[in-house]
Amino acid sequence: MRGYARAIERSWSGEPGSTAWTKALLPLALGYALVSGALRRSAASKRHALPGSHVIAVGNLTVGGAGKSSVARWLALQAVEAGARPAILLRGHGARAPAGERGVVPDFADYPLGRRVARYGDEALAHRVALPHEASVAVDPDRWRAARVVTSGYGARVLILDDGWEQAGVRWDELWVALDPRRPAGNGSLLPAGPLRRPAATLREATRLVFLLEEPGERITERTQAWIERVAPGIPVLRLQRTLRGTTAVGEPGKRDPLPPGSRIALVSGIGAPSRLERFIRGAGADLRSHEAFPDHARWRPAALEAAIDRARLKGAETVLITEKDEPRWPAGLGASLPVRVIRTGIVPLDPVEEALRPFRAAEADAGARAKAGPIPSEASRR
Repeated sequence: MRGYARAIERSWSGEPGSTAWTKALLPLALGYALVSGALRRSAASKRHALPGSHVIAVGNLTVGGAGKSSVARWLALQAVEAGARPAILLRGHGARAPAGERGVVPDFADYPLGRRVARYGDEALAHRVALPHEASVAVDPDRWRAARVVTSGYGARVLILDDGWEQAGVRWDELWVALDPRRPAGNGSLLPAGPLRRPAATLREATRLVFLLEEPGERITERTQAWIERVAPGIPVLRLQRTLRGTTAVGEPGKRDPLPPGSRIALVSGIGAPSRLERFIRGAGADLRSHEAFPDHARWRPAALEAAIDRARLKGAETVLITEKDEPRWPAGLGASLPVRVIRTGIVPLDPVEEALRPFRAAEADAGARAKAGPIPSEASRR
């Protein structure tokens, strides 16, 4: 289903047995390195600090699939638990509305989120469905403009930049980078010869490296650990584990049911790393019969989905599962031959998190203390 994308991904992965035919694109990667380096320097020179806010950028070293958005959502939930009002800011990949017409995703009962994917993008809507009312979600390629909106209009004090490493708007206080635990740099080449969006050495800019593990018992490989020690020595590492909270009908996030062990499952997805999804659902105890992996952010056609589900039924699947990111794009009234349900996930830390979360908790405590104290008197009022 992914066509050429799958062939490129396999070559980029550097996995044993893969054909490194994309090495032929190395001359283009040299051009990409020059242009992207200039753009990164330009972006860094344009970022502005936002007083009174604690900003965490969450980024990827490679294109898609390392769990960046899941980490951003987890941080927002941690901020809510700490008593803060967080906001996730993202550019809205896949949104087709003009940038100035995106803005804050509405959060009130009966708002038809499922019919707004063209305005906000699937990732933003998935965040909105999964987060409590205390958190805001804002979509705008201009992160500075979005930051001003959520701080002045929604009282946000912890700002989380989903895919924020490259943006030119807001200066961050922390940079968290999500990495794959098995092959964090793929074949080690920059785009288009490999999956690297920037040189691996730039990991030294990070405040923290985050690994989101998909299976119980999964570990960061020794090869990956040695690579980190070489390219980003001394950067703290945090391991998180994705967990299955249950499945729901499409559009009903609050009515979760468990997934019985041994359930005969088919996956239909349009995400960046389908192999990670397969590992996760097998780790949850499902009997995975098939996976129809469409391109990331695919604009599905009902006929193609119905055919994919028919093939899954012939392979013995009893239920089709899709991801929370796929849900906003799912066609209403699809004539599927199997029931379709959404995987609802959570995250639990595998390492102590007090040190990792201390900066924004301290920033929130300081902001709360200042708010209680009231405005600082001016020199004229003192006299």
